[in-house]
Amino acid sequence: MAKEILSILHGFLGTIFLMGFSGAFAELIELTNAGIRRIKFGTLAMFVTSVLLDVTGAIIYVYYRAPVPESARSKILAGTTPWVHTVLFELKEFVAVYVPVILVVAVYVAWHHASEIGTNRTIRMILSALLVLATLVTLLTFGLGAYVTKVQPL
Repeated sequence: MAKEILSILHGFLGTIFLMGFSGAFAELIELTNAGIRRIKFGTLAMFVTSVLLDVTGAIIYVYYRAPVPESARSKILAGTTPWVHTVLFELKEFVAVYVPVILVVAVYVAWHHASEIGTNRTIRMILSALLVLATLVTLLTFGLGAYVTKVQPL
């Protein structure tokens, strides 16, 4: 029961992450009067949810990697597609931890240079690149996790 609740929470946090991205990125494209505030809180929401995604993912990971023959990892390694774990899941494990690191830089830029976002195109471009990079890495992580789960559900 706990892993199901954690999985639902994990997915919900992913939705919040994407909402933070869409709000902050939309404001970076076409800045409005309230846009700076939305950018600041959107990047902060992305950072907080990325940390929570990593934490919930690490807890779910315990069920995946349990040292018993019934665990998803054991079944994948014993099956016909062990590369799903040795390549895809191992990549997913390490890629996911980069997202909060990228976003802490984005939060710093958004909050420290908030007064310059409206006038400095370079800052907007850097912030946009950081947000897009973090989102692409998150989507890669999601895709790898979804594929592994499809091959062998928890």
